[in-house]
Amino acid sequence: MESALSYYSKKFSGYTTNTFKIQPSGKTSGITANDILTINLPSNAIVDLRNFKLFFNAGITTAQAADNNQRLPAKIDSLFSRVEVLVGGIQVSQGNSFYNVLRHLKDAVCGDKSNPVNSHPDLVRAVSTSAVGAIADDHPEEFLGTDATLGSQYISTTDSPYCVDHWEGFLGSCDPRLLDTSLLGAVQVRITMAPNTVLTNSKGSQITATSLFADNTAVSTIVGPAAGTAEYEIKNVFSTIECISLADESYDAMLADMMSERGFLPIPFKNYYAFQQSHLGSSKFQVSTQSLDRIWSAFRPSSTVTGTASIPTLRSHSVLSAPLPVPGYVVTPMATRHGATQEKYVAPSFVFASPGPSTTYQLQINNSFIPQAALTGAEVAAYTESNLPPHEKLPKELSMAEYLLTSNVACTRLNMINSEDNRIISGLDTRNSNVMCSLNTTGTDYAGATFDSIIFLECSSEMRVSSGRQVVVVN
Repeated sequence: MESALSYYSKKFSGYTTNTFKIQPSGKTSGITANDILTINLPSNAIVDLRNFKLFFNAGITTAQAADNNQRLPAKIDSLFSRVEVLVGGIQVSQGNSFYNVLRHLKDAVCGDKSNPVNSHPDLVRAVSTSAVGAIADDHPEEFLGTDATLGSQYISTTDSPYCVDHWEGFLGSCDPRLLDTSLLGAVQVRITMAPNTVLTNSKGSQITATSLFADNTAVSTIVGPAAGTAEYEIKNVFSTIECISLADESYDAMLADMMSERGFLPIPFKNYYAFQQSHLGSSKFQVSTQSLDRIWSAFRPSSTVTGTASIPTLRSHSVLSAPLPVPGYVVTPMATRHGATQEKYVAPSFVFASPGPSTTYQLQINNSFIPQAALTGAEVAAYTESNLPPHEKLPKELSMAEYLLTSNVACTRLNMINSEDNRIISGLDTRNSNVMCSLNTTGTDYAGATFDSIIFLECSSEMRVSSGRQVVVVN
């Protein structure tokens, strides 16, 4: 019967819950770029991985030069370049070296999942690069000082507290979310810190150009903020996780029966494999997996992938002298977004731009084209929304101009729709065949510009737990 018409109640006896604080193994302060954080989850406990949270204070350690004004990046987990999970010494989720790029890429088309209270979701200055004077009261962060010449603020975030509570990969997708570590052995989370290039600058010359690409010789360029040399540091690191307990032994008996019947406990989760390469009309990749669920792809101007000068996003432009190079679209000052004198900046490695105003997109898997006909920018946006994970839609505030020039992410689904909700592994099986894949584009007509492709393969893996804490991962 439809649930709206049903009268029922269930009772679960003997259930209790509590949250525990965990100190990382090794140092808890003085953690800088490329360091590794290691956190051991409680043993002999039923833990809720969705409630695993990481707390820390973060800030800039070096003095700010007048032409830099470097700050922590938008999305505080931009400071993480890799997140790995080990179970019983077995690397269950190896992660990839582009974890922070994946977070930005998915949020560009799915919306930001960060906690808005104790995260760093938005990087907005209170004063335009062309303005003089301070508007400290309009900014949610602490101001350390003021540059009287350009009217830009130095931002102090040295002791600002943050929390990361949204995770990709095993921590955010394993099903069930409640795991009994007494059956698994030691569960370890290992986080590699990103290089200092993830820091952003929110100060520079007036924005008077029509392009986001520094190497675009066909049109004018944005005179952006200078690259900086600041470094970040995190301290006072700890994590929390929710643990539950059950009064009777029925749960243990059920798990024992399942292990006896099937030989193992199946725990599906998502893995992500990353490929980055220079894109010259085609980017090739290959993976051996039991279930290739989605292909996420984006492009970044080659000159910005390794640069540190930040880029102002479209939704915050307050001084544009000409329309942006998107056919049929004109971007006007967007005072209603952040205020007429406010600008939002993002690290260049997290800007996803279409290679050209008339670029087409198409995937090829062996001899099959997906979709059958190549898609243009507007078609890619609609196609992507229909292929997003369950319950996800493109953000309402995303305009077509911004999608093409700063949030141009394409998503292709290869598994059954809503299969994740029902623990169904249904994606493309590439284990027993030599599957060659490529991302093909046409119309990369920004003269002089070169682009790197960044491709993430979303795969369903399965951790199988047998008696005696035996763990096997089927990728």
